[in-house]
Amino acid sequence: MSFTNVSGLEQIRARVAKTLTAGIQLNMSTDESKKLLKRHVNKKTNVVIIFIDVNNSTEMSLSLPEDRFALMIQTFAQEISIAVTGYGGYVFKYEGDAVIGLFPGEYDQAKACKNALSCTTSIQEFIREVINPAFKENGLPEISIRIGLTYGYALVVLYGNSLEKAYIDIIGSSISLASKIVSIAKPNQVLVGESIYNILLSSESISDSKFIEINLDPTKWKYLSRSDPESMYRVYEYHS
Repeated sequence: MSFTNVSGLEQIRARVAKTLTAGIQLNMSTDESKKLLKRHVNKKTNVVIIFIDVNNSTEMSLSLPEDRFALMIQTFAQEISIAVTGYGGYVFKYEGDAVIGLFPGEYDQAKACKNALSCTTSIQEFIREVINPAFKENGLPEISIRIGLTYGYALVVLYGNSLEKAYIDIIGSSISLASKIVSIAKPNQVLVGESIYNILLSSESISDSKFIEINLDPTKWKYLSRSDPESMYRVYEYHS
C-alpha cells in the first residue's frame, strides 16, 4: 500500500478533515498484534520495532484545552496506525503520544526492515503535506515527530495464566533499544539501530548513502553492540 501518491494523500486529507470535525473515524485496536503474539508466547521471535512519538507534546498539553489536545493525538495515532498496518506491520500499543508498531521478521528480515523504513517515509510525508496543514486550518499547532527503529529478538511473555485473558507483552533488546533511540532523535528525524543497517546493506536492499552514523556521547550512551560486544551500539540517521 502506498501513501505517497496523490490519491493516497487525498484519502488521508479527507479522513483527517472529518476526524477534526466529527471525531475519530476508526476503532484503533491492537487485537491483530495480540493474535500474532499469542502464537509465540514464551518464545523468541524476530521483529522490527518502530517507535513514533510527537515532539514537545508536554508543552502542547499545557497550552491547549484538553479536548483539543486529545483530538490532535487521536488524529495522529489514527493515521500512524493506518500507515503501519498498510506496510505490513502491526500496532503493538499506544503510549500517550506515541505509537509502537512491529513488523514480523522471522521469515524475511530484510523485507521487514525495508517495509518499516518505507512506512517512515510515508509518515513523514503525510505529516508534512496533510496533517500539519489540517491542524493549522483548525487553529491547532503543527507537530513534529521522532522515529526510532530496531531489529532483533523479542521474548513474548504472558502476565497471567490465561492465554485469552492475561496481558501479553514483549521484552528484549529490540523494544528496549527502540525507546532509547527515539529519545535521542531530533524533531522529524528517523534513527535506526545497527542491526537494520547491517541487514539492509548485506542484502543490498538500500544504498549505504541513505544512512549517516550518529556521533553518540559515550558518557550517556553506554549500550554495547550485539555483534561486537567490545564496541558501542551504533545508531544511524536514515534519509529517504
